[in-house]
Amino acid sequence: MEAIKLILLYALLFQFGTSALAQPPPPPIYLYEEAQDQKIDSLIYFNTETNKFQYLALLPSINYNFLDKTFNVGISVSNLSSFYQNKQRNKIELEKLKFQLIEKKENDILALEREYELLIDSYDILKLELENSSLTNEIFLLKKAQYENNKINLEEWLNVQKIYQARKLTIIVKSKSLISKMKYFQTKIQNPCFANEINYLSTHNFEN
Repeated sequence: MEAIKLILLYALLFQFGTSALAQPPPPPIYLYEEAQDQKIDSLIYFNTETNKFQYLALLPSINYNFLDKTFNVGISVSNLSSFYQNKQRNKIELEKLKFQLIEKKENDILALEREYELLIDSYDILKLELENSSLTNEIFLLKKAQYENNKINLEEWLNVQKIYQARKLTIIVKSKSLISKMKYFQTKIQNPCFANEINYLSTHNFEN
């Protein structure tokens, strides 16, 4: 019985390890998220450190009486009350600021994730179109040979050229547009996450 339990345990561990290895790496947006978290922490820390100087309001006032040759030390109850009120208010404002920054970051991350997925989907579709362009080229060359051998007339050949050039122009425009969108996205997150995709689109043009 113990042996069976041991085998089952090893099987579960192996399955977990395999599934963990199969997990895709996190998209570059999470690197952007980590950078934003660091910025938020730095801003909150800066504000916290700045508020620490408010304790100076509690320092007692010292006066010297030249007639009596004595020092008078005074503490303002009003200053003490204001200090604690300001401290509580600053604490609330700091928590409010932190909440607003985190909420904005999460909304930005969600928008970036959607944009990232859309760009990847657009790239996959365009890549298929570019890969299938060889078949379009073969058909074009076939029609060209048919025209040169007088198997199709001039009107049909001109129509073939028109369709071919239109398709070629469409793919070129799509490639340039997608490259621009990818570069803009990279600028926003400060990460060259589409370097390979941009290189592919730049080097794989519609073949003649």
